[in-house]
This record gives sequence, C-alpha cells and structure tokens, in this order.
Amino acid sequence: MTRTARIAALRESIARRALTANSTPADARILDIVRTATVFTVVTDQPDQTSRYGVDSFRIPTPDTTDPDHDAATAPKRWTLIGEHSGAGLDEIPGMLARAVAYAHTA
Repeated sequence: MTRTARIAALRESIARRALTANSTPADARILDIVRTATVFTVVTDQPDQTSRYGVDSFRIPTPDTTDPDHDAATAPKRWTLIGEHSGAGLDEIPGMLARAVAYAHTA
C-alpha cells in the first residue's frame, strides 16, 4: 500500500469514528473529508435519511476534551460536533462544504 493510500485510509477511519460518535448510520457513505486545523469536516451520503447528504464538522479530540473520570493519559477522547449541514440534492454539497470549511477556519 502506498503512503497516499495509507493516509487516505487513516483519514477515513478517523472520520468514521467521528461519525459513529455522532450516531450517524453505519451504512453512510463518506464522499469527502476535509481537515482544517483541528477540525475534520465529513461529507456523507445517507440514502435512508430525509436529507440525504450531510456535511458534519468535528473538533479533533484533545487532552482538554477527555473524559474527566479518567487519567488524562488514558482517557477516551470525545469528538465534538461543531457544525452540521444537510440537504436533499447532490448539487447542495459544494455550498454546504464551503460554509462548513469557512466556519472551521474560525472555530
């Protein structure tokens, strides 16, 4: 596996964990992932949902967002949803993604 493929697989794995923490259906298809500083923005296709396409932004877990009941070194990290957009049409994705990424630059 090439370095580029490994990085893409890692990014998808990270995005999937964030989506799972947000109760996104496991069968949601990831269409795009954009990282902006400490924010991961994930575009999904969820055919069974009323608004089929979603753009969710998550703050990457840091030691400050760990579970307070655990030692900081071993505490599970919490993904924090900081923005979400949804739409029914594929043509809505570029606008939703642009708004999400613009917000991520300020978050």
